[in-house]
Amino acid sequence: MIMDNVKSVPRELIEVSATFGLSRREILSDVILPYALPGIWDTFRITIGWAWTYLVVAELVAANVGLGYRIMRAQRFLQTESILLGIIIIGLMGLTTDMLFKLAYRRMFGWMDRKG
Repeated sequence: MIMDNVKSVPRELIEVSATFGLSRREILSDVILPYALPGIWDTFRITIGWAWTYLVVAELVAANVGLGYRIMRAQRFLQTESILLGIIIIGLMGLTTDMLFKLAYRRMFGWMDRKG
């Protein structure tokens, strides 16, 4: 996904930078990275969501601690309120993480809103 973000940099931008005499390192650090970084940050945000999902699944399958383990244990003893509480906590943690990534995006890339 990060490769796709880097591929989205217009070829003309890279060519003009080379024409102005920028080295490969300067093109990467001064042109490609700033252009692709907002998309890369969104990719991180999406990937963190996947990571939360995989973490909970791993805990459900083979763990002795964690929220997934507690949910599975509560299921065995028919403790519905504990199951729901675990699900709500997982959801709130995911939502909080996503909101923090969005807030950081707005602070880091506030210029994106004014771009066009």
